[in-house]
Amino acid sequence: MDPLLFIHIPKTAGTSFRFGVDAALGKERVCRDYGPSSVETSAIVRQWVQPNADLWRFRSAFRAEGYLFLTGHFHASRYAGLFGVERMVTFLRDPVQRIVSEYQHHQRNYGYGEPLETFYRDKSNINRQGRLLAAVPWAGLGFVGITERYAESLQQFNRKFGMAVPFLDENQARESIAKPYTLTAEQRHELESLNADDIRLYRAACAQLDWRIRLAGSAPGYVSGALMRQEHGRLLGWARAEQGDEPVSVCFAVDGEPFAVVSAHEYRGALRERSIGRGGFVGFSVKIVGLSSGARIECTVAETGQPLVGSPWVLRGKV
Repeated sequence: MDPLLFIHIPKTAGTSFRFGVDAALGKERVCRDYGPSSVETSAIVRQWVQPNADLWRFRSAFRAEGYLFLTGHFHASRYAGLFGVERMVTFLRDPVQRIVSEYQHHQRNYGYGEPLETFYRDKSNINRQGRLLAAVPWAGLGFVGITERYAESLQQFNRKFGMAVPFLDENQARESIAKPYTLTAEQRHELESLNADDIRLYRAACAQLDWRIRLAGSAPGYVSGALMRQEHGRLLGWARAEQGDEPVSVCFAVDGEPFAVVSAHEYRGALRERSIGRGGFVGFSVKIVGLSSGARIECTVAETGQPLVGSPWVLRGKV
C-alpha cells in the first residue's frame, strides 16, 4: 500500500493509535519522527530530516527500508509535499481538555511547576492543533478522527484504508479520556476564548466524522471539501469524492432558498501541489454578485446533502 502519515498531536490518544498500527503492520514498518532528542525517532529521520536537507532522499530511503507508516509530532507541512495530504491522518481532541491533559503531562514527566494559567497562556500552547495542521487544507486529510470518539473513529479509519488496527488503551494517567477535567468557570472561559480557532476546527471535524459514519458503505460516499474564500464577485471552494473519479456536484442555497448547482472540476494549483486528487481539478465557484452582505450561503453535496467545511458561509463586505 502507499505509505500513510500520522500527525500525532500531543494528548489526543495518538500513543494508543500508533501502538495499534505497530500491531497491525509490524513495528519494523513504522517510521517515527518525534524530534532529534527523542529515542523514538528512527535512524533514517535523524540522517535525512535535517535543516536544509534534501527531503526527497529521505522519501527514497523510507521506501527502500520498506516503511509503510510515518508517525510523529511534526507539522503537516513538513511531509505534505512528499507523500500527499490524502495519505495523512490525525486525531483531534476537545481543545480545552487537551491543553489541561498536556499540562498535567508536563507536570508528571518534566517537573513543570508553574500554574495551569501560565501554561495555557503561553503562545506555543494556544490553538496548537490548528497550528500543527496549518499550511495544508485539513479538510483534505485522508482521515480526521476524534479522541472522545476513538472507537468509532478507529472503525472508520480501518474501513477506509482496509486495515485492522486494534483498539488499544495506552493512556495510563486516567481511567477514561471521556471523563472531563474539572476547571473553574474563569479558567474555562479564558481557555475557550484563547483557543476559539481550535474549537471551531474541532467542531467542524466532529460534524464531518458524523457524515463519514452516515455515508459509510453508500455511494458516492464521503466527500472531502471546503469553502475557501470570496473574491471578484464569486465564492470559491473545492470538493473531492473519496469513491470514484467523477467531479462532485455541489448545491448552493441562499438564506434557505435554492440558488445554484455547480460541478467541482475547476483547476486549483495549490491543491494539486498537496495531492488532493484529480490532478487539482476539484475546484468550484459560484457568482455572488447582487447578494447582500450578511447573506447566509449553504453549500452541500448534491447527492447526499453533506455540508462542506465552511458551510454556511456568511457574505462579508460589499459583493
